[in-house]
Amino acid sequence: MEEEFKKLRNVGNNFLKIKCKNCGNEQIIYSKISSTVTCSICGSVIAKPTGATLATSGELIEKVKL
Repeated sequence: MEEEFKKLRNVGNNFLKIKCKNCGNEQIIYSKISSTVTCSICGSVIAKPTGATLATSGELIEKVKL
């Protein structure tokens, strides 16, 4: 099964809370990743780099202020 990844727009240089579409786990990741990010619970790929802002197969919950 081919996972659909959508490139996020207008997120800037922020930390983002992404929800895994397979298990519902929420993870915080940086918007400018340089390697593939997997879910810490089920191991599915939730984000991949695109050269700029990440592309995600999950749902963007919110921008996180640290």
